[in-house]
Amino acid sequence: MTNAQLKMLWKIPDPINSEEFARRTGKTEIAVRRMIDRRQLPLVTEREVLGESGSSRRFLILWNEWCEMVYEATRDLPPERYDWKIKWLKKSKKLEKVFQRSGEQDLH
Repeated sequence: MTNAQLKMLWKIPDPINSEEFARRTGKTEIAVRRMIDRRQLPLVTEREVLGESGSSRRFLILWNEWCEMVYEATRDLPPERYDWKIKWLKKSKKLEKVFQRSGEQDLH
């Protein structure tokens, strides 16, 4: 694997949208939107992350900060964080096998 591929594989995106947050946590999108409306999640605007091209009205959820909030409250990492890493580990092993096979075919 190249360094660029490894960086993309292991990078946990920090600001994520509500759909991604719902997918990772198993919450419904309606529940996530209510949490956003009530400011129960660590939020930033798109403009703060993307610069002038982002909207000042659309919010992104700070995933790492949310995980830290849960950890501080429970003294345990949220299962979503742990499951997320396991899925990436499985995916990385599959990708590594694919890259190795493609590299072997090029050599023959």
